[in-house]
Amino acid sequence: MACVAALTTATSASAAPTVSYSCTPGPANCVGWYRSNVRIQWTYSDSAGVMNTEGCNTHTLTTDSTGSHEYCYVENVNSAWTKVDLSLKRDGTPPQITGVSPSRSPDSNGWYNHPVTITWNGTDATSGLAGCSSSTYSGPDSGAGSRKGTCTDNAGNVASSSFALKYDATPPKVSKVGVASRAGSDLVHWASTSPSDTAVVQRWARGSADEPVVFRGPASRFVDTKIQVGLEYVYAVQTTDEAGNVSKRITIDALPKVLTLRPMPYVPRAAPNPILRWARKRGATYYHVQLFRGSKRIFAAWPSRSQIALPSAWKWAGHTYRLRPGKYRWYAWAGLGRRSFARYHAIGSARFIVPPG
Repeated sequence: MACVAALTTATSASAAPTVSYSCTPGPANCVGWYRSNVRIQWTYSDSAGVMNTEGCNTHTLTTDSTGSHEYCYVENVNSAWTKVDLSLKRDGTPPQITGVSPSRSPDSNGWYNHPVTITWNGTDATSGLAGCSSSTYSGPDSGAGSRKGTCTDNAGNVASSSFALKYDATPPKVSKVGVASRAGSDLVHWASTSPSDTAVVQRWARGSADEPVVFRGPASRFVDTKIQVGLEYVYAVQTTDEAGNVSKRITIDALPKVLTLRPMPYVPRAAPNPILRWARKRGATYYHVQLFRGSKRIFAAWPSRSQIALPSAWKWAGHTYRLRPGKYRWYAWAGLGRRSFARYHAIGSARFIVPPG
């Protein structure tokens, strides 16, 4: 808002002296607010001759003022007079910034993760506050971000300050998700953008609608020891960074390392080099296991324990076999007495699938 100098001129009834003035720095009519020292200079004249003056000396205003009273009174020899009053306004002091207000609190752990508007507030004791700026921060991502804002008074003085913030609008990325199936546990591993990201691991059995959280924390691996043997599981991994950004959820199948003879609602897919396991039978001195691919027997063994780990490759009937992708069926018997007696009691059979790749 423009401010002008208040001017009052009074004269006597008869011919009066002429009074004029100027300000340095300009403008010559001394209009508006000054931010620096202002020098007021008076000039006067009268054809009859000047007899008396008052307040007409050159003067410099060096202090802030909402209206410094300046005047010049001139009287001539005929007692005619002129008086000019001026109100000079000076404000050389910047406004005071009283606060900086973001449009909301940080989103997570002191971090902002989407654009935030920052508004500066202030006051000014002399010329009054003309206004303060606002700014929207929308990047770049930084733990030491900042925005500079200003407040301006009616004299044109400017005060500035900076607002510091932490900003991250980029979701973390989860990669290298894998699972290693073991006899009694699953090792789930992953990589996230930052080691400080919080990972959430969910796990559910194949066909289940429930997806419970089995792990939460800043890690890159989790050993799940609460699995049931023989079941296929699905693990989901998702991470959250300190700013609250959430990654895409990555799922991976965990195939059972241990295959059992218990009834199953589906034919399980097997992890590499699976372990065949069955219930112990009282009186058994050994066991007999046979493995078929299709209608062809490709493996047989006589273990002393109620489980056997299938090797990566083996020889049977003069041929070398491996667990190639396909469908398999296996049988187990309990052996009674010496093996040479060939006395067997059937325990059961089950199927499994070796998936491609």
